[in-house]
Amino acid sequence: MARRTEPIGASSDAPLVGTDSLVAASTPPQAQVSNGSTSSQKRSREEGVCDDPGRRLKRQRLEEDFTGGLYQLASFARGCLASTSRLWVTGLVIDGCKITATYFDRNLVACAAPFHFDEEPSKLALVVYAMSMCNRSAAGFDPHLRSWPSHTTEPITAAMERDLERPVDDVVGSFFEFPSAINEMQEPSSVLSPTHRFRVTGWIRKPNELINRSTMVYKIQRMFEDRSDSVSKEDYALKLSWPPESRTSEIEVLKALKKKLPKRLHAHLPNVEFATTFTAEQLSLPWLRLGLELGTENHEARVLRVLASSYYDKLWEAGSIEAFKQAWLDCVECHHEAWKRGGVLHRDLSESNIMISRRGGGDPKGLLNDWDMASFVEALKDQTSSAHNRTGTLPFMALDIIYPTTLTVHPREHWYRHDLESFFWILVWAAIHYNLKEKTRDKEVHPSLVPWTSDDVHTHAFAKIAFLRPWDDRAKLAFDDIKPGFEQVLEDWIVPLRKLIKDSREAYGVELESKAPSDTFDYSTCGGAFTFETFMATIKQTPRVWDDDIPLP
Repeated sequence: MARRTEPIGASSDAPLVGTDSLVAASTPPQAQVSNGSTSSQKRSREEGVCDDPGRRLKRQRLEEDFTGGLYQLASFARGCLASTSRLWVTGLVIDGCKITATYFDRNLVACAAPFHFDEEPSKLALVVYAMSMCNRSAAGFDPHLRSWPSHTTEPITAAMERDLERPVDDVVGSFFEFPSAINEMQEPSSVLSPTHRFRVTGWIRKPNELINRSTMVYKIQRMFEDRSDSVSKEDYALKLSWPPESRTSEIEVLKALKKKLPKRLHAHLPNVEFATTFTAEQLSLPWLRLGLELGTENHEARVLRVLASSYYDKLWEAGSIEAFKQAWLDCVECHHEAWKRGGVLHRDLSESNIMISRRGGGDPKGLLNDWDMASFVEALKDQTSSAHNRTGTLPFMALDIIYPTTLTVHPREHWYRHDLESFFWILVWAAIHYNLKEKTRDKEVHPSLVPWTSDDVHTHAFAKIAFLRPWDDRAKLAFDDIKPGFEQVLEDWIVPLRKLIKDSREAYGVELESKAPSDTFDYSTCGGAFTFETFMATIKQTPRVWDDDIPLP
């Protein structure tokens, strides 16, 4: 059969045939805004924003083709890939006598040229036979996921042996096992630990997209061979994601920060026990053998990154306003030190990655998590990397990132102050949605903040611009519904910071209009008006000195 990498349309009433798992995964795609979750509200240039008119037209044409039966099959494939740690899915679209064989993974969608089974029945027989006879590995199930641990002391029965030949029935209760030699967190000279084994105890996050970072997060326990307590008492999180191969590795970012930052700051960074990266070649993804014609217009290579780190509470689980404020401040200061000393800019601050660490006892600490969109500052200065600079999570993105003006000197630059602005939007969002004593957040987005979740740049940007004005009706309605405990935060932090950002943007706008040269006006700080120092002074907080040999205040 001829090969083709572009989706092939099928009539809307075309029936579908696929593997057993594919047919079972029948959840159609849905927009998720009402529950307040931002995990599906990511936006970046690498994941959907395209400035090239030629590429936009091609993408539009492919989206128009991606309808009917093929669209339904893609939604089934997305469900299959998200149901377990599955690497790829195959299926068939049947439209009358026309058959289209399809392949889906986190890198691409490939469709064979359709054939008519009434004219070429042998092709249908071949395809159905191959799909029905492929083993667990050939069907794309993750070889690192097992139904029982390999170091079990129980007698191995024939039924247990058969379990290893078929997919796990439920990922919860199953086991991930990775060879110790692939742990990227270990130094080359260190003694290798035993095989890394993890028992899945629950879901933390399922991906909603088909081709994207598609982050899956499991709640896990570590398994040990040489200890009486074979399962860790401490919970961990196992994250599997598919970032572009060209992106800065989160693993390298964390290793660099641990080397450059004082040790007392390490408590505010994720404690990663295990990390590794798999390329398409290492995973033997089938499309590598199809001879596909791939280029920058129809493909972006992705890798599978695996990180096992300590489990942390969400920001809304702080338990008290005092713990919330301290966690938020910890992350503001850790973020600044990471940028100033570590040379790393986070670039994707959201309510989901400002977390609460309760490890080691003592008072809860703020922990800045999810560095997979971070970049080294020096790399950001390289104009060749500008195609990846517009990143963030919609409700918390800075205005310049959402809606860069054509007057901006560096319209694609992601500056430190953009992340600092995100901390403000997170603070407002929390004050309107978090029930700290109950350790919950509202399921519905407050009506006044719904525009912040819009992917329409005009709706989103204009709503935030208006929100900065002290007379804005939406802001007044939001502040009237401030959550218990946040009243003083509104008065002491939110209102003053809103004025700081508004005044800074006005100064920035005046200089843009006058086209002041960048050597006389620092656009990255709004002329020095919006910096870490002015931010902390506005909320009347004295920055801590984090050096290991200097006592903290």
